[in-house]
Amino acid sequence: MTTQTIELRKEQVATYHLARSAAYRLLSQATVYPTGEVVAALSDEDLSQAQAAAAVLGAPFSERLGVFERELHAASPEQLQDQHRRIFSHILSLDCPPCETVYTASEIFQETDHLSDIAGFFRAFGMELAEKERPDHISIELEFMHLVTCKEAVAQLRHGPEKARLCRVVQRKFMEDHLGRWGQQFARQLERQAPAGYFRAVARLLDAFLAAEVSYLRAKPEVLRVNSDWRTKLDEEGCSTTDGCPLVESGEDNGNLIQL
Repeated sequence: MTTQTIELRKEQVATYHLARSAAYRLLSQATVYPTGEVVAALSDEDLSQAQAAAAVLGAPFSERLGVFERELHAASPEQLQDQHRRIFSHILSLDCPPCETVYTASEIFQETDHLSDIAGFFRAFGMELAEKERPDHISIELEFMHLVTCKEAVAQLRHGPEKARLCRVVQRKFMEDHLGRWGQQFARQLERQAPAGYFRAVARLLDAFLAAEVSYLRAKPEVLRVNSDWRTKLDEEGCSTTDGCPLVESGEDNGNLIQL
């Protein structure tokens, strides 16, 4: 009986982590350029997995996911692309920047350090970025959390508590040092830039989910917004650090992190 209880508990915990992983995956896909392939993947696969997860993640997520579903199905990929271009433009807009270091770096050398630290998280889990993609894009960071939460679920079932605990420690650390410091700020700026429609639904779903995740992980991120005037000055001088984010420009599908 005791063994059965332990196994049941492990399955319940793993199910919760898989639900979290599905939510991260959906939001990662929802924050890239909405090509026809991305929209099809959202509709045909990611949304159904997130809907199954909603029963585990609770009412706030479920309610906002319902709004997201309606907005996703109400617009064509071409309409979503028009919305995306209006909000993000063809360069790394400071009105609604989708990259972490715009929020956290106060000069170029600090930006380099932050990008290096993010890449270090990826390398530690045997992953690297596809060519020319920024590690601090919101979609990439969400994709990383999708993979680590999935690994925690697998570890819970197959590899024992120590490996599962390591995954949890990494999640908390990444939330405190990176995603938790800026993700909700991004979501709220996105909501201001998109007062209606699909991207407003994405923003509200992301904001609610990240708030729940910070609480669940017991993370204590330092939320801040630095002065980005230095980026404008560098842009005027032709500095490449303010060039458009490849994810925004290319609209590539979310095969962002490559498993080695």
